[in-house]
This record gives sequence, C-alpha cells and structure tokens, in this order.
Amino acid sequence: MLQNQLSVELKRAYTEKNLYIWLSIIFVLPLISYFSMMQGYIYHERIELFQSLFSTFIPLLFPVLTIIIYLPNFLYEQKNNIISYTKPRVSLRIYLLSKGLINAFLTGFITFLMIFISFIFARYIEPNLGIIDYFPIPSDYSQYFTFSQILSVGDFTYGSVYSLWVSINAIVYSTIAYILMLLVRSNLIALSVPFVFYHVFNYVSGVLQVPQFSPISTIFPFNIEQQPLWTVLVPFSFLLISLIGLLLFALRNRGEWVIYSMEQRKNQVGNVY
Repeated sequence: MLQNQLSVELKRAYTEKNLYIWLSIIFVLPLISYFSMMQGYIYHERIELFQSLFSTFIPLLFPVLTIIIYLPNFLYEQKNNIISYTKPRVSLRIYLLSKGLINAFLTGFITFLMIFISFIFARYIEPNLGIIDYFPIPSDYSQYFTFSQILSVGDFTYGSVYSLWVSINAIVYSTIAYILMLLVRSNLIALSVPFVFYHVFNYVSGVLQVPQFSPISTIFPFNIEQQPLWTVLVPFSFLLISLIGLLLFALRNRGEWVIYSMEQRKNQVGNVY
C-alpha cells in the first residue's frame, strides 16, 4: 500500500510548474551566481570557483528553497481538502507518511543535484571552457574552508560528501516545516519557522561572536576560515533534536492535527444538514 501511494505522490509532484521550479534551483540559480563571479575575482584553484558559487545569495535563500520544492503541493491539497477524495482509497496514515517521505526525497534529491552538478561544472567542465583565468598559487596562500579536509581524499569525494551534507540539512528543514503544517493552523507560520530559525540563529551566533556555529557557516562554510569538521554538527544536532522532539509531539497528539480538525468540522457540518 505504501509503495503504491509513494508512486502516486511522486507522479502528482511531477508537474510542469514543479519541473520549472526544480530546474531553476538546479541550474538557473548557480548560473546566476556563476555569471556574478566571473569578473573581479582571482582564482588559484579550480575548486575555488565552486566554493564561490555558494558564497553569494544562495545560502541566504536556502531555507526558502527547501520548502518550495514540494510543500506547496501539500499546501494546495490541504487547503482544498483533497484528503476527502482520497480517504476511501488510502488510509490517512499512509497518505501523510507518503507525503512526508516524498517531501524528504525530492528536497534532498533536488538540493543534492544543485550542489553536485555545480561542482562537476566548476571542477571539470568550466576549466576546459577557458572563461576564467587561474593564477599561480602564491606562497602565502591559505584560502581553505571547512570540508576542505576531504580534498585530501579526492576532489570527487569532496564534491559528493559536501553535496550530501547540504541535502541532509535541506531534508531536516523541510521535514520540520511539513510536520508544523500538520500541527499549526497557520500555514504561513509553519512554513516560516525554518526561515526564521535559520536567520535568527545566524544573527545570534554573530552577536555571540561564534560564527563557526551559525547555520549559514556550517552548511555553506565559505564565508569564514576553515574550522574543524565537528563544528558543523553543533547547529545540525540542535536542529535534529528539534525535529525528533517535534515528531514525537506530533505522534502523541494526532487528534490535534490540522487535517483531523478539518475532517471533524466537515463531519459536524454534514451532520447538521
């Protein structure tokens, strides 16, 4: 049953509008960043171009990107009470579980492609185009960032691991928003929480003078000097604990889910008439 519903939800998500959104995230945003970094910057290593692509506006948009990949689909179905039409064919538990799994899969997959394809382009394709000039590495060169430690294993491994890291963070942020949409009647608040947390945590870490623990510096660590890899786990652990706590709270209070309340109100109205 779950496997069939996952297939149904995946087909529903594959719309022309969503396809344009996904392609824009994967290709258009990195290209805009690329064109903005072509002039006025000095590059010594090929990997620097990739790091520069994700040091501009994309990190600021990250929490927004994580919620627009799939959650607008669920928002539409929730507003239009689509569950009333699917309930005779599938249980509510399977329906919501499949929504959560597809949300996590698509968010992680699209985010991974955005990072990994940009890495392939910057590391292997762009140097052959000869558009950007690379200058000899100076003797005092020390421009390395967090995750650069993985470069010792290989560039491809670095690109793969870092892309996976960003996609995992995207999954956590979007899943938090999804669970909040089940619990909070205001979808605006539910979808805004990841964005608010992301930027407030960035602000607080700056005020406390610990930017190495800010979400933006642990997901896109190209704005500060290289830090130990364990530092990226600090805000992520807090986020993961918040997700687990929110999930447990949601499971223990299923009767208070917005979608149940909508069903109850509809039944009450039906009984009146």
